[in-house]
Amino acid sequence: MAHDASDKRDFLRIPFETEVEIDTGSDIIRSHKGINLSMSGLHLIAGGAAPAVGTACRVSVILQESADRIDIKAGGKIIRSGPEGLAVEFSDLDLDSYIHLRELILNNTDDPEQAEREFASHWGIRRPTGRA
Repeated sequence: MAHDASDKRDFLRIPFETEVEIDTGSDIIRSHKGINLSMSGLHLIAGGAAPAVGTACRVSVILQESADRIDIKAGGKIIRSGPEGLAVEFSDLDLDSYIHLRELILNNTDDPEQAEREFASHWGIRRPTGRA
């Protein structure tokens, strides 16, 4: 996947097919269509009513469905919501989820060197703020 230098996103996005669950506390949205992942969030196509922008949520990206289920778990908020899909910005990832997500991106991008540069230029999943 090519990375557009004019793109204002902090991280490469990769298309990935798996099941995703988004829990808003009052609703659980499940999707396995149109998923794009990055270190800072995801976008997916979700059928039905979508939660309002700003809604806090918990995300599970299911990597292995079995008795020893493996998922990427993240906290976040809805930043886009509509008929074209739903976007979540991650606000927290535990260490295991961070490592799984990083490896998933490295193993599925067309430009792993670009991904490594992006990882090296960030502390965690947020853009550096310039504060000491």
